[in-house]
Amino acid sequence: MRKDIETRAHKGIEVRAAPDDSEFIGVLEGYAAVFGSNSLEFDSFDGPWVERIQPGAFKRTLKERGDVRALWNHDSGTIIARAPNTLDLSEDDKGLRVKISLVDTSVNRDLLANVRAGNVDSMSFGFNVRNDDFDRKKDEPNVRTLTDVDLIEVSAVVWPAYPDTALAVRSVEAFLATDEPEPKPTAPQPSLREQRLRIALTTR
Repeated sequence: MRKDIETRAHKGIEVRAAPDDSEFIGVLEGYAAVFGSNSLEFDSFDGPWVERIQPGAFKRTLKERGDVRALWNHDSGTIIARAPNTLDLSEDDKGLRVKISLVDTSVNRDLLANVRAGNVDSMSFGFNVRNDDFDRKKDEPNVRTLTDVDLIEVSAVVWPAYPDTALAVRSVEAFLATDEPEPKPTAPQPSLREQRLRIALTTR
């Protein structure tokens, strides 16, 4: 598993009213990832390429990782929800569906107001790649397909599509640089807290 933490953002987030008798101020729903659609076109030393997510890419990680957070703009200092209490994640035919029940905090009130005003209209996810395929094409961009990812977090974000292109390019270049399986790590692996700290540092 590569240690580069990547992020992808997709447009689409909606506000739902919370039940009258609930503790929530509102509910956000949308897709942090969409299957079968190409990303923006990237460039690498192997030529232009696009990325897509295969159905089932989140199936394993959703089963194994019960404690996923929802953040504002990938910032671990501004948590807005947490599974399974206030964050519901599921994979359907379209992609990674996210439902965030907003408790009454200043961050969540600001976020809810910005979504209602249309200032924030996108959702994203932070992940490590477990498995992917790279299909080299002759007369069109190469295609990288994500088939299995480790989900680290989901976020409501400002930018609607693939803001971290430089990070994505570095990741695919590393993928293309070797055809050998990655050696098993001998050093201690970072804790989940350290991984989240890396997300905050690499996405600012």
